[in-house]
Amino acid sequence: MTMRTLAAVAVLMSCVVGACAPAAGTTQAGAPAPRGSVLTQAQLSATNSEILYDAINKLHPDWLTSRGPASVTDATPTMADVFMNGTMLGRADYLRDMRVVDVTEVRYWNAGQAEARFGMGHPRGVIEITRK
Repeated sequence: MTMRTLAAVAVLMSCVVGACAPAAGTTQAGAPAPRGSVLTQAQLSATNSEILYDAINKLHPDWLTSRGPASVTDATPTMADVFMNGTMLGRADYLRDMRVVDVTEVRYWNAGQAEARFGMGHPRGVIEITRK
């Protein structure tokens, strides 16, 4: 092989390997969620809301909105599920019963991440709460 052929093969291999590598910012099951999907105690407190639902609604209202029915066979609109310590507490409305001062972190997992982490059946994602 000539030097030019070897260089072309090397460039081609680096392109193939680069295309197979995960893109920056992607996550796998068990990996930390993207930075924009975590609310800290400081961020929650800065909203001057006592109720956790209200604080999240000010910072990320899209986490709480129902996007209509999850399927054509079930016309019931769904909201994100709420989990704490691996246990499902209920739908996003459950957050109306929680105070901001009792929470250290709130993390949102989209439907794909929620399925990998919590199992199937979370078409609107999961809001995971870490309590003090």
